Amino acid sequence: MSIDPFEQNDGAALAIPVAARPEPGLPMSDAQVDDSAERAAILDAPASARLLVEAGPGTGKTEMAAKRLARLIRTEISPGQILVLSFSRSAVRTLTRRLTRVGETDPGVVEELRHLSIRTFDSWAFRMLRLLGEPPRALLARGHDENIAQLTKVIGSSRREALRSLIGDRRHIIVDEFQDLPGVRGDLVLALLSLLAPPRQPGCGFTILGDPAQAIYGFARGRREDGTPFPSPQQYWKQVIGLYGDELEEVALRRNYRAHSSLAQLSAELRAVLLSDRPEEDKLRFMMEAVAALPAPAEPLGRAFLEGNGTGSRAILTRTNGEALRVLQRLFGRELQGPRTPIRLRAGGYATLPPAWIGALLRKLRSSNLPRSQFGRIHDHLTSIWGEETCRRLSLPDEDVAWARLARASGAAEETTAIDLPTLRAHLSWPDAFPDDQPVGEDGLIVTTVHQSKGMEFDIVTMLDAPAEEDDDDPEDEDAEHGAGEEASVAYVAVTRAGRTLERIPASQIYQPPTRWRFNDGRERLCCWRKGWINMEMGIRGDIDPFGFADPQLLGGPDGVEELQAFLLAEAGRLEGRQVMLCKEVTDGKAIWLIRLQDENGPGRIIGRTAQQLTYDLLKVLHSHGYSLPRTILNLRISSVGTITGDGGTRLAEPERTSGLWLGVGLFGTGDFKTWKGNRR
Repeated sequence: MSIDPFEQNDGAALAIPVAARPEPGLPMSDAQVDDSAERAAILDAPASARLLVEAGPGTGKTEMAAKRLARLIRTEISPGQILVLSFSRSAVRTLTRRLTRVGETDPGVVEELRHLSIRTFDSWAFRMLRLLGEPPRALLARGHDENIAQLTKVIGSSRREALRSLIGDRRHIIVDEFQDLPGVRGDLVLALLSLLAPPRQPGCGFTILGDPAQAIYGFARGRREDGTPFPSPQQYWKQVIGLYGDELEEVALRRNYRAHSSLAQLSAELRAVLLSDRPEEDKLRFMMEAVAALPAPAEPLGRAFLEGNGTGSRAILTRTNGEALRVLQRLFGRELQGPRTPIRLRAGGYATLPPAWIGALLRKLRSSNLPRSQFGRIHDHLTSIWGEETCRRLSLPDEDVAWARLARASGAAEETTAIDLPTLRAHLSWPDAFPDDQPVGEDGLIVTTVHQSKGMEFDIVTMLDAPAEEDDDDPEDEDAEHGAGEEASVAYVAVTRAGRTLERIPASQIYQPPTRWRFNDGRERLCCWRKGWINMEMGIRGDIDPFGFADPQLLGGPDGVEELQAFLLAEAGRLEGRQVMLCKEVTDGKAIWLIRLQDENGPGRIIGRTAQQLTYDLLKVLHSHGYSLPRTILNLRISSVGTITGDGGTRLAEPERTSGLWLGVGLFGTGDFKTWKGNRR
């Protein structure tokens, strides 16, 4: 009798343009510098050492951090005694991947580091405040910066020792991209050092890595509660030097391993200008001259562009999220399936779903309690049915690793013998549940802003020129606050993401960038109103009804739900970039849009529906001008297949009613629709 597992029992290098050379006498290529002694000093330093490492682009900063972690674990301390904090999720992912490649730790240690010790400041602050007893609902209602500021206050309060106890026996701290920690994050680093590594007293060692030439987040530093401005990134750097004095070991890495010689030469010359005492306007002028002299790609944005430029990792870097959306529109064109070359958007504001493998594995659970033995049966049963290809597209971990991740996400120890499913569901939206849950594609093309590209590297980089008319409403484009020096650093970061080929495309190849419209509850959308058409950013958090992917009434009964879930499972990993259209439906006087795959002849199969949030925002835009809601919204794309969770009550049938887990999709892009007046439904 069979057992039901769900029942509980190297290309051409770029020639340096002459116009890009600021003047004679600047350093030659850092590719020829010998800094092996400095690298050895970092690797050989004991856990008690306090290091400040200046590491320029391409010097292998992430590789050095990974090797230092591995060396400390292998020779001196355990993974649980190390805390690694980084600025962004992409930097966390990059470091995690690099740890698996250095070959100096076993897979179990790498996995432990991945979950226990490598965190963004946002997720770590959330975790610490939650462990201190603050309600998760309140933490989720606040912004990341508010939570980080609150944790900094705790360090200076009577709860200081309670926090120290929760942090545990840490013997070394690693802080990455320190130059990009303005405002509350910079204050948190200084407060954390005072707690765990007080100057001239016994305590933790630390390794702080950064590059003053790449400080591009100074515009975001803001002001403290008392009205005084936060220090600049450079001032935070100097404060660490001043606090620790001669007990601080300062090390500089200069050799550029990423770029071919001509790009390394260009990077070295521009870096020397940025770190010089020249006026900031001169720095910006030199940088803009270098960018203006870059060659253009052989083909404009479109299919031919995607098929050109040879092989390797590729990126298009823009200054704003709005520009990134416009670039995507040109690249996708009218292809329904998306280009053969995978294209991924890395931009803020979009809802990111928990990993699809969770919903795929646990959707058919018929109990609120998941024993370890039952999970093993489910994992074995489904992996044998799905096959290797489906497991790969789901990024499904091995059984032990998958259990450990689910246990930690639910708040239990990885050796727990059972997981409470309602607790796991409630935790899936927490920022510290899966700190490294979004895979980074090694192939295809990434479209992202310069700011979000920090810590990333590509064989081929295409920079989008700044448009003639600036997008003053975009928070990543606040020229009044950036300053010329920081604008120069933004361009420098873009230039130094490239390893083999660097080029630029004129802003004229995209339509006018969208502006930012603001709605209730602090929501923002990129929008453009042009010649009777509106292009509005859609797919932000709250735009999609989570129950639409599992609602029998919408999908034609339980069999329809099962068919859609099987389709999403089979197509996970292949639906990215697939075009959808939104078709209006009015029920009980309320308008929503059905999410339908777009076929050659129009709307295809239903895969979900929008939520009322999107309706409200469209009403705000359109009714004030006398326009009606659109019947059809075009040109949105599927971002990914992921896990959806919720308590649908009587709206859902089994198994989703009990498990509260199923598969769904995220959307991204601008929904395009024609404006019109009248009362047509």
